[in-house]
Parts: sequence; structure tokens; C-alpha cells
Amino acid sequence: MDAPPPPYPCGCELLLSKKPTHSKPTRFAQIQQAFQHSSTYFTITYLYDTCGYGAIASIDIPKHTLILNEPPLIPCDALESVLSRYEKGELKCGKEDAEFMREYYGREFVKLGVEEDAKDEVDRLIGMIWAMHDQYAVSNAGGTEYGNSKRIWGINYSNGFYNSESTYTNNNASPNTSLFRPTLHFLAAKFNHSCSPNVGYDFCQNNQRVFTTRDIRKGEQLFCCYSDIVYHEPAWVRRLFLDQKYHFDCQCNACSGETVTSDEQRCQMKEIAMKLSWRIGAAFLYDKTFDEEVQRITGEYDEEEDDSFFSTIPRQTPNALSDGKLKPTIDDLLDILEYMRLCQEEGLDHDMLHCLELAFDLAAFFNDGEQTSTWG
Repeated sequence: MDAPPPPYPCGCELLLSKKPTHSKPTRFAQIQQAFQHSSTYFTITYLYDTCGYGAIASIDIPKHTLILNEPPLIPCDALESVLSRYEKGELKCGKEDAEFMREYYGREFVKLGVEEDAKDEVDRLIGMIWAMHDQYAVSNAGGTEYGNSKRIWGINYSNGFYNSESTYTNNNASPNTSLFRPTLHFLAAKFNHSCSPNVGYDFCQNNQRVFTTRDIRKGEQLFCCYSDIVYHEPAWVRRLFLDQKYHFDCQCNACSGETVTSDEQRCQMKEIAMKLSWRIGAAFLYDKTFDEEVQRITGEYDEEEDDSFFSTIPRQTPNALSDGKLKPTIDDLLDILEYMRLCQEEGLDHDMLHCLELAFDLAAFFNDGEQTSTWG
């Protein structure tokens, strides 16, 4: 008979081990502190019904509670270097990946003037990396060494997030470089996906912050959303996308059972998002590259039809509203309010801060103080 799985995922035991003897804010010490703080709200537990791990609420958690504030296991600059060197063929195996990160972490300790516990903490950080899942690896055997086919690029594409708040430390970085930078967080990667999540996340510089978007009962599983692409797509597209990108069949509440009404509402959200992104420069609502990625998966994206849609709407620059050049209509305000209502209907109200800001700006343009006061 097979032995029961451990109560927590491989790698967590490294965070449960002894605390550093120094008081410096090393990367490991900060992640360990985040782990201890988060244990007040949730634990990472093996779920026998899904044969995998998930984040389970330890207590009743009110809406809008910050439950995790975690520094990255691999920050943006290091991860970008690993991915670039992999693509150039300069990192050829897991051992070379590990050596690169060992040198990176070592330089951090030198800057902090930490000598005591440095080797032990670096070993634990490397061990946490190799304990993470790599969906592209031939073997995902347990253990915290690179003695299998795992690679950091595969671990990133299986677990990573994109941070739009991180600033470049490289002065030679191109000003046209993407604002969405890859980053890897050990604990945040343990949340399972739902197309109707009950937690959201954002970034404060390098730290990833996870917060509840609904009242959570003790024992309830916490879900985040893995990709913005799911916002505007019907259930069958979401499931196909998640299966091909992350290799799982989504069975969340939004994808199970009757989805006709939900599919219609998400298509309506997409139409509003496309219109507002073009009409008033609200680029955060719609990214055409998402449709291009959907096209690669479904083969149903029609670029000519998409361009035809945009050609019927007067275009504004992204900063037109703040620059005072935009002349919005009352329909724009009604559209963003309808978009927000649909977000709430679909359980996607975890990412509406920018929507609220836009609604406030539009309402202020029309001097609708009574309307804005009801949102404050």
C-alpha cells in the first residue's frame, strides 16, 4: 500500500526548519516570515478528492483581508536572466540553472554583509525552487535537488506570475521593454485556479500580495485566477486554454454545469472592454494579444472582423482622459458601470480597482458628485 502523501507540499519543510540566527532581511528570512504570517489564515493541504494540494482557510476570513505578502523566490531580474540565457543556450541543464541562482543568492548575502547561515539559506532557497512543479519535465519526482529533468524555465511557466510593478535595476533596460515581468513566488504558486476566484492578487514592487474578495468560511478552499484571458471567454475556450497551457481540465464552478448565461455575460464584457479600450484609451480592459493567444488555441479568431469592430469606434490615446484631450460621452460611463456589474455577476470583482478609477474619472468629468459619492 502506498504511503500517504505528506500534509504539505515538498519544499514547505524547508520553511518549517530553524529560523536564521542573524537579524538581516535575507530573502529566505522574508519568505519564512511570510509563511508564518499566512499560516494564520490558510494552510497548504493535500486534497484527496483532487489528488493534489490546495490552500484551505484556517479561520473565517472577512472580505478584503490581506492573507499573504510574499517576496519572490526568484525576482524579476534573476528570472529574466535565466530565461534569456536558456533561450541563448547558455544554460543547458538543471545543474547550470542551480549554479546561476546560487551565485545570484550569494551576491545578495554579500550585499547584506551576512556570512553566518548564508550557505544553509542558499541551499534551502535552491531546494525550494526544485521542489516546485515543472509540467514540462519528464520526471517530477520528489526531492529538492536538480537530479531530474526539471528546469527553471519550466518551473516558471508552470508556476510563475507577471509583475507590472517591479522596477528595472538594469540601467541599460530598454524603455520599450514589457512592463509585465516574470516572477516566481513559492507560496502564491500553491493556490489552485478558478475562473470565478475568491482571492485576488497584486504587486507592491517585488512582493506579491494576496487578498480575499469575498467572505471566506473556515475549511473553504482559496482560489485565484491564473490568467486574464479567462475574463472574457466562454467556458469551452477557457477550459481548452487552461488544458493546453497548464495541463488541467478546469472543473471550477464557472465551468461546470450550465454555462449559457455566464458565457453570454462574458462575451458582453469583452465587447464593452474592446470598445472602451479603443474609445477612451482604457487599455487595461482589453489586450489584443490575448485574442492572438486564443487564436493559437482555437483557430477561431478573425483579425479582419476584429479590425472592422474597431474601425467603427473613434480612437483616443491611452492618456487622453488624464491629458484633458478626451471628450467622453455618458455612454462611456454607463458602459464601465455595466462592465463592473457583470464582473460582480461573474465573480471577477477581484481586479476592479482600475475600473473604479476610470468610473470616478468619467463621473468627475460629468460633475456627477452624487454618483461618485455612492462608491466611496
